Amino acid sequence: MTVQHRFRSIVDELARLHAQREVAMLTAFAALERQDAALAVLITQNLGDRTRAARWMCMHQRAFGGRSAYETLADGEIDRVWDRVLGSEGIDGALLPSEARMAY
Repeated sequence: MTVQHRFRSIVDELARLHAQREVAMLTAFAALERQDAALAVLITQNLGDRTRAARWMCMHQRAFGGRSAYETLADGEIDRVWDRVLGSEGIDGALLPSEARMAY
């Protein structure tokens, strides 16, 4: 296998994993919508669209001690997530669309 073919294989695998990750993020957000519709709607409104909201929920954040919002919810800290979304925990304002940019 040539170097070029190896890299093509790597690129293809990364694209496959990225697509799976996108599906998983949207599936997780659908679960949030069913569990706490008000929180999901507020996050979506603050960030502009459902995809950004889904990405934000997966991002590890200082506000959550380096955890994602999902991890924070799983630890039973729903009030901490609400505080972050509402901007009421000493953080500058509520969520902004720029916060949903995810580094891959």
